[in-house]
Amino acid sequence: MTTAQPFSRYIYWLDNDALKNIKPALESFGYKLRSAKMTPCETLNSSGKTITYAKPQIWSRMCSRQGSWYRESDRAGKTLLVSDHPLPDVMHPYLDAQMTQSNFKPDYFPTKQTLKEIVNSPEYQNTRPDEWENTGIKDSMMFKLFFSVTRFWGRGDNLSRHWLAHRANHANFLTKTFTTNIDGEDVPYTVTDNKAVCSSCVEFFNVTAKDSRKLVNSCPGAITFSKVKRDIYYDVKPINIPIVVA
Repeated sequence: MTTAQPFSRYIYWLDNDALKNIKPALESFGYKLRSAKMTPCETLNSSGKTITYAKPQIWSRMCSRQGSWYRESDRAGKTLLVSDHPLPDVMHPYLDAQMTQSNFKPDYFPTKQTLKEIVNSPEYQNTRPDEWENTGIKDSMMFKLFFSVTRFWGRGDNLSRHWLAHRANHANFLTKTFTTNIDGEDVPYTVTDNKAVCSSCVEFFNVTAKDSRKLVNSCPGAITFSKVKRDIYYDVKPINIPIVVA
């Protein structure tokens, strides 16, 4: 009888042509590399010797508006690669963060008024991409269809109802208004349940607030396309080593 291993992912960011340059080395260790097709969260499906990467254009496919966080960050143009274990030393200079399953549960979620205050903060307003805020009828229809089919949304749920929460979840990682103390550090967390989260990839892959530890609740898309679960917070811990330019 085998025992299930705890969920753990190692997040790597590679500059320019680094993937092409190190791919032969990884293959010499027996690794098989595959490219994500539609969403960056597909990289979380990496398992054993099969590791998945997401090229820059992936952030402009299924979740294009949400990908504006990536395109306007210093990650822009870089390739994301994820493994469920530490990769050989050739990859160590590119290691950016570790993501593990947490047992954290918030005591309560903030009120609508408090969410508004977080969203109106200069930390969020001066950081968030304009494209991210540019929702339209297409977004409303796609969210309603996808979230209903996947049974995250029920009667009365729509983008208008959850839009404030979508923004506030990113904002709290910037303002650190709601935190929990871990090992003496105040760690911000997602301030809603799964159905009101959008683009948790922004925090999973340490795109924003990249120097801060984070407790992240998954969006419905990540749960649908990867191995993360409902009602589980994931602990994202940045690793303070420089990323090497290839």
